[in-house]
Amino acid sequence: MDYIKEIAEAMSANHAAVMIGAGFSKNADKISSTDKWFKNWNELSDMFYETVYGNAGPGKEYNSSLRLAQEVEITVGRPKLENILKEAVPDEDYGPSEVYTKLMELPWRDVFTTNYDTLLERAADKVSKRRYNVVVNQEDLVNSNDAPRILKLHGSFPSQRPFIITEEDYRTYPIKFAAMVNTVQQALLENVFCMIGFSCEDPNFLSWIGWIHDNLGKSSSQKIYMISIEHISEAKQKLLFDKNIIVVDLQELYPEKEIPERLKSFFENLRKLIEEKDKKDQWFDLSEIAISAENSFEEKTKKLKVLNNSYPGWIFLPWKMKYKVNRVLEELDDEWDFFAKKEKLVDISFSMQIEYMYEYVKFLNIVGRPIILETAEKFWDILENSKEKEEKTEYKIQYIYLQLLRAYRELADWEKYDLCRAKILESTLKYEEKQFLYSNDWWMKMYRFKDVNLIDLLNKWDLAQGDLYWPIIKSSMYAIAGEKVKGEQILGEILPKIRQQLVKNSKDEYLCSIEECIVSLLNFMRQGDWQVNLDAEMEACIQTGDVNWWGENEEYCSHLNEKEDKKPETSVQTNYDLSITYTSHMGRCNSKIYYALDYLRFLEQTGHPFRIQMVTNTKGFQRVIETLYLYYPHWCLIQILIAQNEKELDMLFGRNKLSGMTQEEVDNCIQEYIKALDLVSKNIKPENANWSTSVYDNSAKILPQIISRLCYKCSIEILDQILDYMLILCSSNVRDNFKGINKILEGVCNAYTEKEQGERIEKILRFPMKTNERRTYYDPVNYLKRPKEKYKINDDLYNNIIIQIRQLMEIGTAQEKADALQRLIILAQLIYLKQNDEEYLYQCLEKKQTCEHQNILYHLNKERYKLNDDLILKSTLQLMEQDSNKQYFSSHTGSYRELIDILPDVQSDAIDYKKIFSVMTKLIKTNIDRKNDQQTAFQIEERSKQSYRIAVGLLLLKIKKKEIISIEEKEVIEEYFKTLQEYYNASNVLEFIEKLLLEKFNFSEDIYTNMEEKLWLHSEEDINLLQIFYLETSRIKIDIKQMKRFGTFSNMVYQMAIYRIINTEISNVMPVLRLLYALVVNNIIVERETKLLFINLPRLMKDTTIGVEDFEKEARHKLNCRREICVIVSEYYKKGERNNNVLEWMELTKNSNEFVEIRNIEFE
Repeated sequence: MDYIKEIAEAMSANHAAVMIGAGFSKNADKISSTDKWFKNWNELSDMFYETVYGNAGPGKEYNSSLRLAQEVEITVGRPKLENILKEAVPDEDYGPSEVYTKLMELPWRDVFTTNYDTLLERAADKVSKRRYNVVVNQEDLVNSNDAPRILKLHGSFPSQRPFIITEEDYRTYPIKFAAMVNTVQQALLENVFCMIGFSCEDPNFLSWIGWIHDNLGKSSSQKIYMISIEHISEAKQKLLFDKNIIVVDLQELYPEKEIPERLKSFFENLRKLIEEKDKKDQWFDLSEIAISAENSFEEKTKKLKVLNNSYPGWIFLPWKMKYKVNRVLEELDDEWDFFAKKEKLVDISFSMQIEYMYEYVKFLNIVGRPIILETAEKFWDILENSKEKEEKTEYKIQYIYLQLLRAYRELADWEKYDLCRAKILESTLKYEEKQFLYSNDWWMKMYRFKDVNLIDLLNKWDLAQGDLYWPIIKSSMYAIAGEKVKGEQILGEILPKIRQQLVKNSKDEYLCSIEECIVSLLNFMRQGDWQVNLDAEMEACIQTGDVNWWGENEEYCSHLNEKEDKKPETSVQTNYDLSITYTSHMGRCNSKIYYALDYLRFLEQTGHPFRIQMVTNTKGFQRVIETLYLYYPHWCLIQILIAQNEKELDMLFGRNKLSGMTQEEVDNCIQEYIKALDLVSKNIKPENANWSTSVYDNSAKILPQIISRLCYKCSIEILDQILDYMLILCSSNVRDNFKGINKILEGVCNAYTEKEQGERIEKILRFPMKTNERRTYYDPVNYLKRPKEKYKINDDLYNNIIIQIRQLMEIGTAQEKADALQRLIILAQLIYLKQNDEEYLYQCLEKKQTCEHQNILYHLNKERYKLNDDLILKSTLQLMEQDSNKQYFSSHTGSYRELIDILPDVQSDAIDYKKIFSVMTKLIKTNIDRKNDQQTAFQIEERSKQSYRIAVGLLLLKIKKKEIISIEEKEVIEEYFKTLQEYYNASNVLEFIEKLLLEKFNFSEDIYTNMEEKLWLHSEEDINLLQIFYLETSRIKIDIKQMKRFGTFSNMVYQMAIYRIINTEISNVMPVLRLLYALVVNNIIVERETKLLFINLPRLMKDTTIGVEDFEKEARHKLNCRREICVIVSEYYKKGERNNNVLEWMELTKNSNEFVEIRNIEFE
């Protein structure tokens, strides 16, 4: 019977195939008045013999059936041979019996047959619950496997030839019918195989088992069962067993039954076993359990108890059960019906409440569904407010508390967690619950960054010898905490124990799911070790049951990622620190929260984190975080740390989220994260700077980036705490293990005002100046603002810094020398250097002889290095000529900014205008050819804008000094603007600016009317060109109001800018705001439009207020606009405006809950 069970289990798993031989046809029912019957092989051989030899001949016992068939074909021809076969197989006179229908009702993967009759096909037509494809030739194999198949291997009546019968037919069969042979071979490799209707002397049987033995061998194929209705001798059974064929002796199993009834009983047994297996595998029938929101709590409790007690035992719920379980939970939780219906949980007896809550949380634990906040709070209140205590319910109460404990840990409600933990009496718990508690406490300590040794806690965790589940969790925890080798060792020790039990009970759901988890986790760990050969053999399960860990994981990921609706959009991205980069954005998605919750529980229950060392399982990670971050922010944070995935940080710590937090809340967060950072620093090793072995190593890569975001909203006191701790951390030997320290230092320095920066300059100068190899740390002086008045520092500190700088400059590596020089350059701009140190700096820079260093010298001492402007001009022209080469793209990281920086101070009479404009014209022509190349588009645009800025600056210098532009110069300049117009697609702005700068219009023309009309049609690109123009007029110090042609045009631009601002959506207003700022700093203000702007200031404040529901991209854009508006309003204030709405914006900068970018804007 064990063999029958194995066949039934294979059938349940859709891994059983059958081959039907000639003997099975004996079970057919006669449907006509005929005296014909289905001949057996001996009787068929007699017919062949008599056809060839008559009554004479060598004797039938000396000839094989196949040889005789060959002789018939040779003697009387193939048609006569086929007629004999039809005579021996009276297909039309017989029909399929009940035995046939019982056979075909079974869930075979495929049905193979060597018979020529059509009894199987006709029996299949009578079966309503299954559909079979009939394959009678090789051509039918194509697209046939969408359903079980009946494969006629040797031909089929009435006319599907050849009928395989002769020796020659069998010899050539593997060649002529290779596709059929391959199909059988594949079935033998993938399925348990049954052979019915064959005898040991059957030529077909002997031929096929010989082929199997020769081609597949004993170890390659699955088990083959020969179903025999009569007893087979022990010697023959052993002979078959050597060929991997196991005899199932139906005579021995059913000795009291007649031969036809034996097959019926066999098929009936298989059917019952399959039904039992399927019923157990399906756990419960949804219609039978019939749980409903309308049920009383007593009824619900009883049904939940049945479900809990009948659970098959998987350690994780298979995906195939999800639909049914979700239906049950929907009825139980239907809008919290069990709290709001006519019968309320709070109104029933305490003992009934306990019974219901116990079965409910037990069911959630079984199916892997976390307890959500509302449920946890309701259950907690019931337990806390009840004064009834019964000894018989104490265990159940403790179990409920245990499940609530995990819920509060997932929700990060630590106050409730501690209260709940105090309620749990370990002495009342059973072994399983004690391990559950220990593991939960371990997770809690990790989640809360408790200052404990996680490895020590695991070393002290004693598990019972026979425990098969909790070692998996302990192993996973070791891997997370950095002791992967111990984790592997535990799994390696427990796997043989599991397999020993599986040998005895190969289909036990609990054991199969345990083995599946261990094997997948063990392979996960091994792949995480870079020292292990990637080609090393991985473990494989010895059982191939219904559950597959990676298959279940894939189901979760595919459901989380379905209906993704991604909308890539290449655009300008505003970074967290409000700088700009070009990037792609994706649209939002709305996945079901329960899939995400269940997935996190599935990973925890099976001991599979998102990451072990360098190997990740993060296909569903992003969608989990997107779905849960609003409800489970800390749980999501822990997953981000474990996965070491910084991409999702904006969801938890974006500007949109911080906008909903007060400064006090942000301060509290930072203090907690600094404690966490300190704990991390104590649990990492310098040698792991480039290699993550634990959650501490992962946290070192993520926590600094979180703190760097928070410091844009925290108080000055907390900024100081961050700076103090950073000084300690950056001076330690684990500094390089942390990623994002530079972001923290940049954020802190940006958050200080110039005055606050000066008060802390000595502390900042104590930071190390050396950049680390991975560029994750830079000297923080690089982030400091250059003060209007230089600072004074302590003499001892000054001397120590200078000594250190000089030592590194003399004996340091190339990088150390560069860092030391950079520190000295910045120091010269922050404090007064002693004369000898200043000279030392000048000498170092003079030796460099690059455009960049010449520019630095010029800005450090303009009087001494005034001739450097000519060197900078020449270097820039060389760079432009290099960039004008159409043969290759010069992808240098430099720019023309050195020349732009010095333009206000350049002597125009020393500039060769013809040459520089000729070079820039050539540059723009080259850029026109390259502007559509996506890879270089950004660099091309920057070069074109900078050349335009240089052109405007140079021409403004002429105007400022009232120098006349020569005819030759004018021609070259006009050619430049003509080329620039082509680059910018005939921009109206360039046309106006060229006329303004070259005085190319006649005041008698109605030019201003023409200008005004075109101004309103300006594109964003035109607005940007206008902004550059006005920024340059401010830098060159041109008094526009004193110049009629400039003033009239500028007033029109101002009016256009105001009307655009008040009538444009905030999402599109940024370019016009920047233009307005450039106009205001040039004192271009039109009173009527200014009043209109002031009226709209409250609306602009509201429109730029960030909402928690905003996309992060929207939030950053709003903040950028808010900052720009605030800066513009501060300019009006400085010009004497005291409108109430202006004062409201000034008050905004004093609001502690605003971001630092707003708070640091100065009105006075």
